[in-house]
Amino acid sequence: MTMPNKSKRMLLKSGLALGLSNLVSIQKILAENDPFFMMDATAQAELIRKGEVSIEEMVMSAINRIEAVDGYLNAVVTKSFDEALLAAKNHDGKGPFPGVPYLIKDLLNHKGVRATGGSRMFANRIANKNSSNVQAAFDMGLISLGKTNTPEFGLLGVTESLLLGPARNPWNTDHSPGGSSGGAAAAVASGMVSIASASDGGGSIRVPASCCGIVGLKPTIHRTIDDAQPNRPVDLSVRFVHTRSVRDSITALHHMQSLNNPKLRPVPANIYPKEKRFRIGMITTNMLGQEAAPEVKNAIENSALICQNLGHQVEEIKPFINGDQFTNSFLTMWAYGAKGIIDLAQQNFVSKKTPIDSLLEPWTLDLGNWFDNQPEGHVERAVLSLQEDTVKTRELFNSFDFILSPVTQTVAPRIGSMAPDIDFDTLLERSLNFITFTPLANVTGDPAISLPLHWSSSGLPIGTHIHANFGNEEELLGLALELELAKPWSNQWPKI
Repeated sequence: MTMPNKSKRMLLKSGLALGLSNLVSIQKILAENDPFFMMDATAQAELIRKGEVSIEEMVMSAINRIEAVDGYLNAVVTKSFDEALLAAKNHDGKGPFPGVPYLIKDLLNHKGVRATGGSRMFANRIANKNSSNVQAAFDMGLISLGKTNTPEFGLLGVTESLLLGPARNPWNTDHSPGGSSGGAAAAVASGMVSIASASDGGGSIRVPASCCGIVGLKPTIHRTIDDAQPNRPVDLSVRFVHTRSVRDSITALHHMQSLNNPKLRPVPANIYPKEKRFRIGMITTNMLGQEAAPEVKNAIENSALICQNLGHQVEEIKPFINGDQFTNSFLTMWAYGAKGIIDLAQQNFVSKKTPIDSLLEPWTLDLGNWFDNQPEGHVERAVLSLQEDTVKTRELFNSFDFILSPVTQTVAPRIGSMAPDIDFDTLLERSLNFITFTPLANVTGDPAISLPLHWSSSGLPIGTHIHANFGNEEELLGLALELELAKPWSNQWPKI
């Protein structure tokens, strides 16, 4: 392959200018002028290893793509291009992804780079060290080009904040890319980079992956290398990546996994589809008894047919936990996190000149207020309830290998419909009506994945959610490879 040179980059820029004036999609011009645009991270890494492209050229091509596309999406909120080019120049060429461009979610720290957490409270904070998950990415050879958009402290199911503004969905910029890893998903889906960091405490990897038509794996709790999390009653959050291909997720998981958890069998470097045919329980009704929107339900039923055509056994199941009780208990854990943030603000940042509502958003403050107004002992009751739901889920896995479901109740919502300054009761209702299927895997700690198998009639992606038993990423990813082969998505690209 011929390496892009300076004239090639100028051609790309002039082509973009010409294309915009003629309403030609940016993606079409990128595909014609950037040979790396449609490659996944594995393919990009292979070119670098073979010496067919330099790391600096690979990084420069991604910088060009970000400059061309991000003005429409607001996915990359802090750019560290100079640092990336310096890292490319000094790269040792080691790791499974040597020199492959990467982006970091703005809830994680990259030393010397702004780290806002999506909050006005940290608008000008500069990280003094790398988060351990960020360092794990660098150890794989990845090079960060900047930070991606996130809602305030990841507390919202869409990516909108008063500090950073809304990230937009590349399939339709009037819609959200989901949250909280929405900036990462929009960047990967639009081809700015092939891999980006993401995190998931209630669906924040899988929801944006579904909204944007990419691969979003939530690993088993404590599977990946991560900093010690705050002492919470129930561990919910994991940090991993968004990708365009299952093989990239497999490689990343193998190299990002922590080997210090004796409860988890290590994930191998190579995973293949299994000869074993699986028992799959399909559910299109959330735990509150509400059917998913018709197009979403239809998509999951089509996914079930694909699984059946592959020889797997699919059986419809009904809600198996108390939805009202689960929702209240999970909301208690979510609001517990918001309460901790409020306490941090009051202890360290609030003053007469700096009131708390100038630091934190209404959604964060209202979640904390909701928490404070709950009856005494509500945290303990919530923990017990979620432990019972975990037991019920384990019992279900005695009969099934996987749970097949929607990722979200509807397609991606419109920008502004779930903004953080909307009336709390309205925003809470809309949030609960959007994100209903993903939180269970956070409570149980199980791995789960969103795969981009379907699109709505309006052109918005609809992810297929597959929830596996604790620690069973190997079989989950094997099934994902089968589905990727049966219904490929590598040629599906938005037209910005």
